[in-house]
Amino acid sequence: MRDTNLDTNEGVRGLIRAGRAALRLGDYSAAVITLEQAVARDPANVEAQEQLADARRRAGVALAAAPVTAVEYCYRHPDVETGLHCVSCDRPICARCSIPAPVGQLCPECAKGRRSVNYQVNWLTLVKAGAAAAVAGVIGGYITSLIPFFFLFFVGPAIGETVLRVVDWATRLKRGRGVQIAATLGLLLGVGLLRLFVYMSPLGLGIFLFLSTATAVTRLR
Repeated sequence: MRDTNLDTNEGVRGLIRAGRAALRLGDYSAAVITLEQAVARDPANVEAQEQLADARRRAGVALAAAPVTAVEYCYRHPDVETGLHCVSCDRPICARCSIPAPVGQLCPECAKGRRSVNYQVNWLTLVKAGAAAAVAGVIGGYITSLIPFFFLFFVGPAIGETVLRVVDWATRLKRGRGVQIAATLGLLLGVGLLRLFVYMSPLGLGIFLFLSTATAVTRLR
């Protein structure tokens, strides 16, 4: 009849060897489970107890050293996980909200705050831009109506530049898409009002509008 004590001792030694192997591989959880089984089978085994204590100690150190990373969500899109942060306010932002900065990323609010003062435009500035462009459109359009057609290609750019200067004076050199749109609409309004009282050649009118609006859109961006 086979001695069960020998089987128990052999099984415990096998568990101890497996626990040591797990420790060498850095799998501390597996080592703890294996060595607990060894101690449960032979509570008096000193080697198993020592190995189990060492495995538990290493598992505790590894758990304490592991970085705890909380899941963060974009402050503008609460359902989107992200690891990006605004370099200015440190709020989490997703890829859709991130705006490249010289170093790191900015959120839309901080990026807007960092824009040049020339791009900080309010509704009053847009009204001024439109009104100035309308006045310039009336004056420029009238001058254009007095110029022979073949001279428009020479005088037209200068008139377009003058329109730009008028808008710059009214808005104090403001720039941006809003100013571009306001100036373009103002020019169209001014020329439309002029057409009610002064005859203008359709071709000459088209050239004037093309030169003035192209100058405004290009230089006011």
